[in-house]
Amino acid sequence: MTSKGSYTFTVISWNVAGLRAFIKKQPDALANLAERYQADVICLQEHKLQDVHLDDPKLKIREHFEEKLGGFESHWSYSTTKKGYSGTAMFIRKRGGSGGGDDASKKGKKQAKIGAFFTSKNKEGDEATKGDEIGDIPVSHLQPLNVMTELGLPKHDGEGRTVTAEFPLFHLTNVYVPNSGQKLDRLGYRTEEWDTDFLNKMQQLEKGKPVIWLGDLNVAHNEKDTWNEGAKHLVKSAGTTPQERASFDRQLGAGFVDAFRHLHQDAMGHYSYWSQRAGNREPNKGLRLDYFICSKDLMEDDDDRKVVVRDSYMVPDELGSDHCPIVLEIEMKK
Repeated sequence: MTSKGSYTFTVISWNVAGLRAFIKKQPDALANLAERYQADVICLQEHKLQDVHLDDPKLKIREHFEEKLGGFESHWSYSTTKKGYSGTAMFIRKRGGSGGGDDASKKGKKQAKIGAFFTSKNKEGDEATKGDEIGDIPVSHLQPLNVMTELGLPKHDGEGRTVTAEFPLFHLTNVYVPNSGQKLDRLGYRTEEWDTDFLNKMQQLEKGKPVIWLGDLNVAHNEKDTWNEGAKHLVKSAGTTPQERASFDRQLGAGFVDAFRHLHQDAMGHYSYWSQRAGNREPNKGLRLDYFICSKDLMEDDDDRKVVVRDSYMVPDELGSDHCPIVLEIEMKK
């Protein structure tokens, strides 16, 4: 619904499977995506960079993002235990207190309609940005209070798997969940240690305000999230083992909601990952591995709610990785 007094806060998540190769092949992809969906936050997983790479004069990665995403502030988490591995990043749109500068492209952005699974969102509206508000929404609601590039858990933080931004109305955690491995050699670590500790962290954050965690969660939750459910190899394949699915069930059972599945309960064939080696993208033989997981409070709408999740969907026409971007739209109310 489009109405005065609300603002659509848009979050995009994308596993880019190696950022150096990604920006070489698709130099304008992230900038175009930000413009197409008028993104407030862009979260990347598996960038595979080290901190020295940003300012490497040969790679010119920082220069690239200053040119392409100059209206965003970037926050990076790196793997320190293994080079060329994992890594997450969060780009947050810069805000001017007077509503000028980098906010210009977001003027009057209003709440879009619910329900488009794969379609581009054309946000319209010409309501002026004024003072310390965008429309009727305080600019401060769109600015992070704090950004953390670690969970504060030493046994996990060495792999650079999270970036967490605290906004006035919610916490937002970008996460790249450990893959259990081709031989499932990390299955125990992933399900018995990481999943448990990460859930505990999200529950701690939730005591203060609602939580959204998002990214490549490396699990296809159930039969609606795989193209070949029932295939014998799935029970022994990372992302579709009974242990991983049961662990994810426990996380959701702790009071959290898979936004896409909640909003689109019967949707089939909506995937976010396709094996490039097998050539599975064109025939849409995929898995849904990428999610927005939200506190239940964010899914409920009444007159007292200041923030409500309105839609979640994939963008399968964006290439450049074996994953596609996923999008979350949140209505912020006056």
